[in-house]
Amino acid sequence: MSEKDPKSTVDASRRRFLAGIAAAGAAGSAGLSACARSEPTTAEQLMAALPNPQDSGIDHIVVVMMENRSYDHFLGWLPGSDGIQAGLKYPDKNGEMQSTYPLAPEYQGCTLEDPGHSYKDGREQYNKGKCDGFLKTVNDASVTFPIGYYTQNDLSFYGGAAPAFTTCDRYFSGILSSTFPNRMYMHTGQTDRNSNGFDISSLPTIWDRCAAKGVSTSYYFNDLPITVLWATKYLGISKPFNDANLGLVGFIADCKNGTLPNVSFIDPNFGLAVGEGYGIAQDDHPFADVRDGQAFLNQVYKAVSTSPNWEKTLLIINYDEWGGFFDHVKPPVGLVSDAEKAVGNLDGRLGFRVPCLLIGPRAKRGHITHFDFEPNSILDLIRWRFGLDPLSVRSDKVNNLAIALDFKNPPNLSAPVFNVAPGPFGQLCVNQLLDTGHLPGVPSLPIPELGKSAPAMTPEVYQSRLDHFADWQNLYDMGVQYGFIR
Repeated sequence: MSEKDPKSTVDASRRRFLAGIAAAGAAGSAGLSACARSEPTTAEQLMAALPNPQDSGIDHIVVVMMENRSYDHFLGWLPGSDGIQAGLKYPDKNGEMQSTYPLAPEYQGCTLEDPGHSYKDGREQYNKGKCDGFLKTVNDASVTFPIGYYTQNDLSFYGGAAPAFTTCDRYFSGILSSTFPNRMYMHTGQTDRNSNGFDISSLPTIWDRCAAKGVSTSYYFNDLPITVLWATKYLGISKPFNDANLGLVGFIADCKNGTLPNVSFIDPNFGLAVGEGYGIAQDDHPFADVRDGQAFLNQVYKAVSTSPNWEKTLLIINYDEWGGFFDHVKPPVGLVSDAEKAVGNLDGRLGFRVPCLLIGPRAKRGHITHFDFEPNSILDLIRWRFGLDPLSVRSDKVNNLAIALDFKNPPNLSAPVFNVAPGPFGQLCVNQLLDTGHLPGVPSLPIPELGKSAPAMTPEVYQSRLDHFADWQNLYDMGVQYGFIR
């Protein structure tokens, strides 16, 4: 079942981000009136009713952050949620109206340019609240990829997990910008960059707050460590997700052994070993096959749900940002830190909605929560549970994700099994122009072994691949430099 939405206006929604957890009031401007509902209780009342954190039954919080998908694009099919897929129309660069459409059986944007999702692109797509510019930021005017969508039958893990557990249909990314600023938001509750920059950060993180109170932590990565953006500061807590060949203890082993830390973040395989531009990745980036992302999430879920720690674990799945894909809900604004003001983020506009699932014995079953959430909501949940100090200007000024959990009933230890094929599925997105020599660990491209074809790319698509490679390559080089990657 689902909650009813707060009766709030968009302005009231903004005030929740600007001035704290407010009483629920009207939801939506005229353009959003169709999704207005009423909560049985306000966020403020739910927060006041939370149990003593030590009695919450949650000792382990696991956060997985995937890449570049919007809510409507990925979960707009979910019954009872504020999602729309079929029937929307958006103007293209020539002024012609184009309709949203199902993407399957195409599961990766192998020959398509990466939809725009920069700070500038996001504001063009937002278009002063019209939220109609998703086809205005493509290079090729004929491209309609940003307004395509996937349905329940296309997404084997979400198709089962979203209806089974709790889904947030108003979870917004932290800033209307690209990957690095939003991944900074997940660790810090703010950002010190508006684009994918590589300057070493001095912002305090949730890892600092945990360390100050003796809360155990781990950051598990596959091929690229985001924590390297703080140089060696978090080298000690950064571990491989799973590397049985090297005998290293990672997330899978910690789940199996019942040794999960109190707080852990997981980043997926971004595909650098073969190259996301080639398609072999599990992060849900448009260059990757979404079925590989589903397989990865199911792997995480199976590890957690079969762990001795399951009874007291909460698994949170979210996305860094919307990736340039359509979403019909106008994102609110939030408080802006001094660090963000210094790099030019003055409007405080949050990013478009992204998928967010809550999974575990304390997650409500078959539930949709309509409260506004963002990365600081997750950080506030962690801070609430473990008694941590404030982290950013939005700390305690947003809805704590804990209000979406079930503390009234005994924990539900059942863990449904979902029919998810392990893959791999992604084809090699290459052509003869692509030089693989600069990629670590890839002396030659293994096309014969995988038996995949190499679809042609336009120059624009090829350039978007190179730009994306450059970002990941720089991060990889930093990982080697600071000892994360050996």
